[in-house]
Amino acid sequence: MSQNRHSAKLFLALLIGLLPIGASARSRKDATYDGAVDFGSQVLNLQSGCFAVDGSVSSGSFFDDLKRVDTGNQTEYVKEGRVLTEYPDSITTSIRIMGSECTRGFSSAALPIFEGDSYSMTFEVQWKDGMQLTPAMLSPAVAHCVGTRIITNASKDSTSTFPALTCEMTIQSRGVSLEKHLIVSVFSPDGKRLVRLSAAP
Repeated sequence: MSQNRHSAKLFLALLIGLLPIGASARSRKDATYDGAVDFGSQVLNLQSGCFAVDGSVSSGSFFDDLKRVDTGNQTEYVKEGRVLTEYPDSITTSIRIMGSECTRGFSSAALPIFEGDSYSMTFEVQWKDGMQLTPAMLSPAVAHCVGTRIITNASKDSTSTFPALTCEMTIQSRGVSLEKHLIVSVFSPDGKRLVRLSAAP
């Protein structure tokens, strides 16, 4: 797939690999960041199944001790006494998806993105400034995804196994204002948007 200024969409159909899946979430009310900015976690109940999704944005030590200061209608980002206004040259986003047991009243069928020992989905990555969305540029224009299966103890006598997946993408961010949000949308193979994630310091 060549790089261009259209929406960055990636199609994935890869065999399941092996990677432990972790989860964390940080509220934007936290004034200081510790190495990463989180998308926050969501649990979705769909007719075709249920899954949990979260993720984070990082770039070396850029977000270490980065402090967000809100003063009235103005926001500043301060690190080591310096005011920063732009993201670094590139950032890495890590998206974690895990199938989960549906709550009562919802289907427990397999998700459309997981099929046997393979998975397929489409990502769309954009920058959001107010109500304006612009395509984000990936470098390289591919996502690296690996997955595993998570075993949980549903009770003393039974266990449940759920598919899990982590996808990483490197995004060109030179010259992009820190006030812009990074938007990552995840689509099923039939083109239906499953979830839209947003992250910003």
